[in-house]
Amino acid sequence: MADGGHLGDREHFWREHVAGWRSSGLSLRLYSERHGLKAGTLGYWNSRLKAQAADAPACSAGPETGAMFLAVHVADPAVSVPEPRNEGVELVLPGGYVVRIGRGFDAMTLDRLLDVVERRS
Repeated sequence: MADGGHLGDREHFWREHVAGWRSSGLSLRLYSERHGLKAGTLGYWNSRLKAQAADAPACSAGPETGAMFLAVHVADPAVSVPEPRNEGVELVLPGGYVVRIGRGFDAMTLDRLLDVVERRS
């Protein structure tokens, strides 16, 4: 790119060639020869683009950085898990009091109840 185009145009040009070289399976020198490029310049842009990718935050990746997005389908679970039975705890207190506590009980309410029962015993 001896025409001195904009940096964005040059970067795009070299990004395309770096990606082409990486996917070609050819050595850097052979790829450069086949495309009329200087191997040193292709190597420079390869290093530069790698450094840019390492410095860029992950969330800024997009089509212009060569990121790929794949569609994902979330399937229903293969095995359904039954809801647990609403078995609670049964507390038998002196004096014949029985306190049944279900799932998700309010601990503060239970404390107040036990205080009242204790005072009456």
